[in-house]
Amino acid sequence: MNVLGIDCSTDVLCVVVRRESAEGAPVNPLDANGAFSARRRAKHPFREPDGHGWPPGIGSVVLELDVGLRHAERLIGAIDFALGESGLCKGDLGLLACASGPGSFTGLRIACATTKGLSDALGIPFVMVPTLDCLARERFRDCQVIIPVIDARRGRFFSAVYENGTRVSDWLDASLASIVALADTYPDVLFTGPDADYFESAAAERTGFRIARHHRRAPARSLVEAGMELFQSSGPSAADAGPLYVRPSDAEEADLERNPKASGHGIAH
Repeated sequence: MNVLGIDCSTDVLCVVVRRESAEGAPVNPLDANGAFSARRRAKHPFREPDGHGWPPGIGSVVLELDVGLRHAERLIGAIDFALGESGLCKGDLGLLACASGPGSFTGLRIACATTKGLSDALGIPFVMVPTLDCLARERFRDCQVIIPVIDARRGRFFSAVYENGTRVSDWLDASLASIVALADTYPDVLFTGPDADYFESAAAERTGFRIARHHRRAPARSLVEAGMELFQSSGPSAADAGPLYVRPSDAEEADLERNPKASGHGIAH
């Protein structure tokens, strides 16, 4: 199955394409005569017709843009580039996996809207995958307890605790001190995620705390793998599925202040 993954949860924009034919064999960019088809040549103007076929097995193209919250202007171009590098067209895709958050409210909406738009246009299913699950999954082999963290502004972080590959806490919107206090209940903890460096001081003071290497890297392959597992076990996400919010946005909080009787803020579980 060919899968496109999109993650706009943080300021590290990520697009990943997992390339495999529907029958499980690697995609072949050559036509029946052994030459690159016109469609493939158009995507790869610098490819030579000889000796540049795809290697056997499953392949992936990962594009990360650590350029701040500029997802609206970058996402479509990133998708087109990643698909082109993988030798695929949008019509070759079989599944879309979208990181659902928590994270940047605007980024999550952009990713969700783009995913649903592609799903409708192409007639293919999509799945929403919690971002913290993906971040933790990248590190399950590195430590028994993983705590991914995403800067939620206002001195707070979106986080969760994972033990032996399973989330054992609620979705957290907590201060650094609160997360450190929670981590102190475990002998060994690995912090990861794009904003794990905020916990460097705490890690320096505690022998059991560590900061993951390359923690700003997006969880590209975990997003695709988790998305495929979720699709195979539970099917596609519902058409009205949305981002995972663990607190109201600034605009929603302002509305609540003006109208205290209003309740709920669209949290998607």
